[in-house]
Amino acid sequence: MKRIAAFTLYCLLIFPNIAQADNVIEFDDLLYAPDDSLRSKQLSGVEVMGEREWIENGIINCIPTKAEKRLSNSPASLIKTMHLTYLKEKDGGIVNLMGEVVPVFINGKRASQIDLETFWPKEVKRVQYLEHPAAPRYEGASAVVNFIMPEYKVGGVTRVNLFQRFPNNGYYTAASKLVRNNWTYGLMVRGNYERDHLTSQTGKTEYRDFFYKNQKYETLTRTENRHSYSRENGVQTAWNARYVTDKTTISHDLSFGWNENPGSGSLSQDVWSENLFDASHATERHTAKSLSPQIYGLYYFKFSDKWFLSNSWKYAYAENTTSAFSQIGKNTPILNGTNEKVNSLKIVVMPSFIPSKKWFFQLYTTASLDWFSTCYTGSANLRQKQARQDVTASFKMGWYPNDDFGLTLEPGMAASFWKIGQEKQHTVIPTMNASASWSPSKKVYLRGRLGLYMRPASPSESNPVLLQNSELMWSLGNPNLKNLTSWDTYIYSSYLATKWLSLSYGLGYVKTKNEIITTYRPASFEQGGLVKELVNPLHSEDRVMANISIDGSFFNDNLSVSISPEWSFVHVQGARYDKFHHVTFSGSIDYKLKDVEMGISYKGPYKDVDESGMRKTWRQGAWGASITYGNGNLYLSFQAENIFSKRNKRWEQFTSPYYSSRFDFREKGRAFTVNLTYTFGYGKKVDRSIDISGPSDAKTSVLHGE
Repeated sequence: MKRIAAFTLYCLLIFPNIAQADNVIEFDDLLYAPDDSLRSKQLSGVEVMGEREWIENGIINCIPTKAEKRLSNSPASLIKTMHLTYLKEKDGGIVNLMGEVVPVFINGKRASQIDLETFWPKEVKRVQYLEHPAAPRYEGASAVVNFIMPEYKVGGVTRVNLFQRFPNNGYYTAASKLVRNNWTYGLMVRGNYERDHLTSQTGKTEYRDFFYKNQKYETLTRTENRHSYSRENGVQTAWNARYVTDKTTISHDLSFGWNENPGSGSLSQDVWSENLFDASHATERHTAKSLSPQIYGLYYFKFSDKWFLSNSWKYAYAENTTSAFSQIGKNTPILNGTNEKVNSLKIVVMPSFIPSKKWFFQLYTTASLDWFSTCYTGSANLRQKQARQDVTASFKMGWYPNDDFGLTLEPGMAASFWKIGQEKQHTVIPTMNASASWSPSKKVYLRGRLGLYMRPASPSESNPVLLQNSELMWSLGNPNLKNLTSWDTYIYSSYLATKWLSLSYGLGYVKTKNEIITTYRPASFEQGGLVKELVNPLHSEDRVMANISIDGSFFNDNLSVSISPEWSFVHVQGARYDKFHHVTFSGSIDYKLKDVEMGISYKGPYKDVDESGMRKTWRQGAWGASITYGNGNLYLSFQAENIFSKRNKRWEQFTSPYYSSRFDFREKGRAFTVNLTYTFGYGKKVDRSIDISGPSDAKTSVLHGE
């Protein structure tokens, strides 16, 4: 009880406003532990300060308890169950305090899809969090979570996972890996589906200063009540063969993906301010299919204790087809169709030189080559070819004068080249990343990061094809878009205060230029309506973020309490919403009773501004409850999502000179999920984690409509 009182007092002192609901503004190398129940441990001469977390050589280490491992079935669920302040589970993945997705490694090897699908929390001995790691095996990643697990000499792991949500989607996976001496083989099969007939929206759209059928309209308002439905099916498979020695890794993956939208769309009841169409309803329908075989190769060589080389390549082929139908009343329907073939090749070369414990040097180069051939039918009848090349190169230097302090500097360049029809464009810009870390004690970790980030326009964003999406709306890409650039700065600290209390603090600043945004302009007199297109705004955008995460454990670690308040501020120069801020928080309470865990969680409301200040969005908060059983092999979880709302509520508002809209959405709210996993292993342990890649999303150059 003293711990609970101290925890509550600390939260009230740090967040006096969070305690008052009225003040919340509405708006997210191998080291084995033989006994993970010990209160304090002496590991490799390092005194572990606290229950199970410590900082060593700039690496945050944590040993999961037996209960946490039994009550998990994936890397993300294990992170969630462990209640780490510096890592969080989000949408089935792992993110850090900056909100960046953190890649998963197992025993220093990147975990691909089959690694994740055969992940067995029961065998995890230790969890490590690293930023800008020097080891070549981490492939130059800016942040890494590494799971230390035993390896197999002969044997493997098989895992079956069934996930079902009511209403109404699910995915079902079976995966297995087999190890024999230096060889590892893997197989994964996954199927998924989704059906959503519960989404509706009401609102108003305003069109201004446009022509339609030889007449100019100053203002036209459409008030609508729309019901939407969506459907999706998918199958993914992957096979892997990998050969590993102490100095060499050679791995090849073959994967296949098929996805289908058998029919999605909407039906709306409309009221128009002027009777342009002699209609009170509108219909939209869409279908899509994608087929993509892919092959991937990874090669790692250790030439000596100082020289390393990591190479990889990936080739993907995709065939994508789409169709769209839009009709207002009994007017002539607007039809669009595409048939696209895509060839993609990516090559990565990363040599590394580590002359001593204090220094490391790394050259990271990538080349991505994409070719698109798309046949358009309907409102546009043409065949378009597009070729794109993206090249990046950076030189990373690291200096670690002692085990407690480190600096990294990574200057580089990024170049993009593309050809669309007879038009050619290219951009070349410098890039920069720098970081510093300091661990003044085994309880405190401080880190600062500064980076210049670049993103070129995507193939669909730079597509100059003009498509008619509806009676009053056209879409047009922009081949002259500049690369989005941003300066990202972040400072944060983790403090392992006591055996039962840990805290993390973060403060970040991002300045973005050449953001790629949506805007509208009048179409030509002959076309009529408005054209939706992409541009780079004249204004820059500044964002400031701050977050704090507090985690406490009570009653022999059976009760866990987490609180995470967040604050953000956005400033857009010269835009409609030039200044904007919001405060929100999330939290959870979980109680473990032997092999069962019961919990409740809350995710606060969220509000944001984007599109250079023109778009404003809001989403309501949600409560959840869960009960989980696990014994190491069997995992069974029941969860109630958004338990107090039958429909999830959000709204979206867009304001521009020629087009404005405001819609209230009522989406699938209260839902119940069942997650069943059974995992078993066999053979003699010593588990070469398998790097097998399932098919990634197929690329497309097709211009997106409304």
